[in-house]
Amino acid sequence: MFRRKRPQGEIFDNFYWWDKGCFLYQMTNDRCDYIELCLTRVFGRGALAQQEILEVGSGGGLICEHLAQREAVMVGIDPSGGALKTARAHAQQTGLAHNIHYVQGFAEQMPFADGSFSTIVCLDVLEHVNDLQATIAEIARVLAPGGVFVFDTINRTFLARAVLIWYGEHFPSGGLTPGIHNYHQFIKPAELSRAITSSGMQIRESRGFMPRGWTRGHFKMGPGWFKSIAYVGYATKGR
Repeated sequence: MFRRKRPQGEIFDNFYWWDKGCFLYQMTNDRCDYIELCLTRVFGRGALAQQEILEVGSGGGLICEHLAQREAVMVGIDPSGGALKTARAHAQQTGLAHNIHYVQGFAEQMPFADGSFSTIVCLDVLEHVNDLQATIAEIARVLAPGGVFVFDTINRTFLARAVLIWYGEHFPSGGLTPGIHNYHQFIKPAELSRAITSSGMQIRESRGFMPRGWTRGHFKMGPGWFKSIAYVGYATKGR
């Protein structure tokens, strides 16, 4: 049975961020493993601890909290007041609020000085912004020289549309909230590459983000060859 779609703003204000049955929640550690791997490649082993990291599109705080648990100092920015309320409350409950600061704002115009952060992460967000080029340009501006930008997003392919929208959002067994995705905002890797390089950053890796096994009742995700649905990567900014 097809389900009613809601506006994205309403969805994110009331999203079930910390539901352990949510695939977004289940992927969080896998995404944080990839972030740590990227930082290790660029800065060396142990670099994540005490790194000041900005998460663009921090939602309910999943990535911010998991990286704070790994001793990073986190700043999260998101336009959704409801998501930020959830994130702040959960950080208080887990005792991590001292290591995380949340700001309400938009990716296209962030209230931070040039070169404020050595690392910026933006996961499952670029396909939701109003202006991709403006968002990437802002990330490049706020990123410090020599800094790292880690991203993941959804490829604009027929397969991604079929899996994430036709099945994922329209059938209860798909597990995705109707209206959470807009196919026309999905981003082909070449398009994202152009946006990143034109903003003065250099892509170091772009790989598929795909199932890498089964653990604790869900798929373990990681980088791999298959890019037709989702992909991850990182870029650096010249000194």
